[in-house]
Amino acid sequence: MKKNLPNNLHDEVVKVRRDLHKIPETAFNEFETSNYIKNYLKINNINYESDIAKTGILVELAGSKDGKNVLALRADIDGLPIREETDLEFKSKNGNMHACGHDGHIAMMLVSLKYLNLNKDNLSGKLKVIFQPAEEEVGGAKAMIEQRPDFFKDLTHIFGFHIWNQIELGKIAFNDNTVFVSADTFEIEVFGKGGHGAMPHLNVDPVFIAANLIISAQSIISRKKNPGKLGVITFGKIEAGTAANITPEKVKLTGTIRAESKETREFLINELKNLSENFPKSFGGKGKFTKSSGTGPVINNKEFANQSYSIADEIFGYNSSIKVDPVSVADDMAEFMEFAPSVYALLGGKKENSEMHHNSKFDFDEKCMSYGIEFINSLASKILN
Repeated sequence: MKKNLPNNLHDEVVKVRRDLHKIPETAFNEFETSNYIKNYLKINNINYESDIAKTGILVELAGSKDGKNVLALRADIDGLPIREETDLEFKSKNGNMHACGHDGHIAMMLVSLKYLNLNKDNLSGKLKVIFQPAEEEVGGAKAMIEQRPDFFKDLTHIFGFHIWNQIELGKIAFNDNTVFVSADTFEIEVFGKGGHGAMPHLNVDPVFIAANLIISAQSIISRKKNPGKLGVITFGKIEAGTAANITPEKVKLTGTIRAESKETREFLINELKNLSENFPKSFGGKGKFTKSSGTGPVINNKEFANQSYSIADEIFGYNSSIKVDPVSVADDMAEFMEFAPSVYALLGGKKENSEMHHNSKFDFDEKCMSYGIEFINSLASKILN
C-alpha cells in the first residue's frame, strides 16, 4: 500500500488528535474544542465563521482558479458523557470522552485544510468545511443549516469520514447505498383509569395495555415490514405508577425506530403511530404517539461512491476499498447530504485490544488518520480541478 503523506503531517495530526482527546465536551458544549479549532485556523491563516449552532465553525476556501464545483467536508466535534478507562497517556480527565473517534475526525480535517490552503493555487472552485457540534444527540446539523442555509445551497459534492475500529487499518468502506440507518425517538402515552389494584374490574389498566402494545409492536417488524429491509423498533424506557397496589392512570413508553431507507423509516413511524393510537381502544384506554427527534438514513450517491472507491485504490493500492453491510447506528450527516451528491466513508482504524465505539476503553490506530488525510487531499484535487 502506498503512503505519500509527509512525515511532518502525520506527526502533526497525531499531536492535534491527542490535544483534542484531552478536552472532550458533550453536545452543544464544545467551547474549548471550538476555541482549539479556531486557534489552529488562525495560525494557518484560514478564515472562518464561528458560533454556528453555538459551537460550530464553517470554513470557505476559494481555489485560485474559477471552477463550478463546490466540495464540502464535514467533521463532528462532540464527545460523550463517558468516564474514560483507557491507559492512554493523553486520556481525558473531565468525565467526558472521545469514545467515537471525533477527535480524529477534527484532526484529519484541520491538517487537510492546512495542506489544501497551502496548495490552493492548484484548486478550482471552492472548498467548504463544516465543523459540526452535537452529532451524538442528533441535532447539530439541523441547527447549523437553520442558522446558515445559504452556506449549503451551492454545494456540488459532500464528503465525510467516520473512523471505524472494526475495519482493518488501510481499508476504507465506500458503500454505494446505505451506510448508517435513520434514528427517530418516540414517546407513547397510554391512558387508562386508575384505582385500587385489588379491584382490576373497576379500572382500565394502562400497564396491561402498554405491555401488550410493546409485544404487538414487534409484529410490525416480523409481519408487516418487508423482511429484506432493515428496520428496528426498540422500547428502552417504561414509566408508570407510584405504588404497588395502585393501578396508575398513565404509562409512558420511550424508544427508537431505525430503518435503512427513507421509505422504511416512514412506514415504521406510521405503523407504530396507528398501533399506539388504536390498540388501547380495544381495552377501553387511549393512546398518544409523539415523535420527538430524529434524522434520516445516511445514503451514499452511487456515482460519487464509485469515484471515491477508485481514488482510494489509485493512491493506496488495489483492494484497499471495500463495501460493508449497513450499520444500524445513525448520524445526522444525513441532513447535510440532502443538499448534494454525497459520500460518507468508514475509515479502517482497528486497534488490537481496543473496545468498540461508545465504550470507556475505545481507541483507534492513529495511523489511520494519515490515510484519511491523504484521501481527502486527493479527493479535493480531483473534484476541484
